[in-house]
Amino acid sequence: MSVIQAKSLHEAEDLLNSGIVKKVELAFNINSDEFFKLALECGDRGAKITKGKEHFVITFKKWVIPSNDLTATKNNVLM
Repeated sequence: MSVIQAKSLHEAEDLLNSGIVKKVELAFNINSDEFFKLALECGDRGAKITKGKEHFVITFKKWVIPSNDLTATKNNVLM
């Protein structure tokens, strides 16, 4: 399973919300506020966050495929 590198917070959120990837490496400097916000939102969706060699890696246990029935809102999408 390959790890996709995100170069910004916005790119990481897009990758995680897409449901296409299972592992995302946060290959950028992330501040504590951004990290904990992302950790809370991903943790609610069953993700695990580990420290890789240089960066944090977010891993979903199973594939997260967004439902077609839900309209994207601020409450159900990582922002």
